[in-house]
Amino acid sequence: PVSKISTLHAFSSAMGCNSGKSLEAAPKMETIGNIIKDFPVRLPALPGDVLISGNLPTEVVDQLAPHCKGWLYVNPESDPHFMGETIKSKGSSLKVVPFKPSKDLAPAVIDQLVSAVQDLPRPLMIQCTSANRAGIVLLLWMAKTRGYSKGCVEQLVADLQLDTVRPEALQWLQQQLPSLTPAAPGGPLVPERTEIRQLFDEESSTLTYLVSCCETNEAVLIDPVLEQKDRDLHILKDLGLTLRFVLNTHCHADHITSGGAIRQRLPVQTVISEASGAKADRHLQHGEIIEVGQLRLEARATPGHTDGCMTFVLKTRNATFAFTGDTLLIRGCGRTDFQQGNARLLYENVHAQIFSLPGDTVVCPGHDYKDRCVSTVEEERRFNPRLTKSKEEFVQIMDNLKLPNPKKIDVAVPGNMMCGVQDDPYDPLAI
Repeated sequence: PVSKISTLHAFSSAMGCNSGKSLEAAPKMETIGNIIKDFPVRLPALPGDVLISGNLPTEVVDQLAPHCKGWLYVNPESDPHFMGETIKSKGSSLKVVPFKPSKDLAPAVIDQLVSAVQDLPRPLMIQCTSANRAGIVLLLWMAKTRGYSKGCVEQLVADLQLDTVRPEALQWLQQQLPSLTPAAPGGPLVPERTEIRQLFDEESSTLTYLVSCCETNEAVLIDPVLEQKDRDLHILKDLGLTLRFVLNTHCHADHITSGGAIRQRLPVQTVISEASGAKADRHLQHGEIIEVGQLRLEARATPGHTDGCMTFVLKTRNATFAFTGDTLLIRGCGRTDFQQGNARLLYENVHAQIFSLPGDTVVCPGHDYKDRCVSTVEEERRFNPRLTKSKEEFVQIMDNLKLPNPKKIDVAVPGNMMCGVQDDPYDPLAI
């Protein structure tokens, strides 16, 4: 299959087999391909430089070990299938962390596993008995470093075709995720990246983002919901943050922004694209920068869902984030059948302005309906069922969705056109 071929090429690159070494790479790729076909070895498309496997005969370990610079073994060293000396003799950096999913597993073991996957050199092999726990370890690492939720890992098991992962092991993993990605309102999206906090409105399934500068404690809210105003203000106060801006990625049709209501309480600026036609303190053009303390959010025009959609790109010290609003969702995109929607334009802008970002860019969508919180650019480039099609196929899909209008469209759209700025900031919004 094409997906396996492209994954093998990615693995070849991780081994240093570039085009200038094609003759050298060929036997390596043939070896890896045959092993994947005949033994419990899998090479998931993402991250592309990590293999997972079960027990292997000596001759297969002998073939694989020279290609794997790192090797994580999650059975005890006393296991009769452990071939530590063979692995090390081939120059692979070996680490052993015994691991068995259980409700009383010490958190320190999870930390050891995640650290091992993070620190061991690539290409990396993760090995257990049947490639079940090895797959779980890979997903644990992805969840810890990228902020995945229960729905995210379930989606990845399907997309990455991790057929060795058993349902009970996946259920155990999902039970661990609240401790990896804090579920408390206002908790960091990823513990090590406190600049980004994700909030959820259950009624509209809207994802709001609180972005703050650690140096100055200045903050911006992206796509806040009116009914969640008190919650958001409470979080800002608890964290000691000074709100500077309320950004909207577009004029929403399914909820009313709290920008105007917050502006009545705090000296903030409301911000939206000029192309939206909505009232605000500041109107953005493509390429403009919003500065929040030491952080810089780049505004990228991505019309298509509406003619005023923008994606905000933030580069921190250790990650890049894209706040895509409704333009790009997890394995989907915003509809294009109202509010000046244009399917061709959406397709072109996603590919030009979002899919052009580095593959590990964290995609922070404006909505999700399946308990998924974030994705990555590379995930969506590979697995988005709409945007991986040709432009013509995409347009046909979008033209035939036949979705009902959002429940609040008659209130939300006119309200959002006005609630960025009021003529009299002391009067309540007429919505």
